[in-house]
Amino acid sequence: MLINPMVFVYWAASVVAAALYCSAAMRAADFVASWWNESVATVFGLFGGLMFTLLTWPFVLMVGWWGRRAYLRKVATPVNATVIESGHRVTRTSNSPFATHRVRLKVTFTHPSTGVECWVKKEFAMAEFRRSTAKALLHRFPEGATLPMLVRGRAAGFDLALRPQWVDLW
Repeated sequence: MLINPMVFVYWAASVVAAALYCSAAMRAADFVASWWNESVATVFGLFGGLMFTLLTWPFVLMVGWWGRRAYLRKVATPVNATVIESGHRVTRTSNSPFATHRVRLKVTFTHPSTGVECWVKKEFAMAEFRRSTAKALLHRFPEGATLPMLVRGRAAGFDLALRPQWVDLW
């Protein structure tokens, strides 16, 4: 198994980035709202800033994911991996608008530098409104299919356009 020790650093950085982004957005909303009277400023600063943060944070993550993927495409070695395990499960019922579709892929590949056989497991979480995307991903990469990978040192990532879960930018 290929484990990058920086994963925990990325998780911590994601949490700190989320807290800083939320704080900055709330301060910006409070600054904008301070031009109005005090009651409007309180309501808009709190709820408007919170809603803005919640709605825009996924886009910030998307930009981070695109940047990380572009960086890996420049510096990493492309490798074809073979899917050895794939699966799809739904948390909560399929009829719930809050259901989460989880697509799990486990691949094996030969490391380009060392020649050692490695494996990587990844789980993609998608909301109910992206059910067709989850099923298409599973259909595109069944067991035995090849999947493009980017490998650099101890880090390896799927070369897919899909952004994974919120703490998963590598």
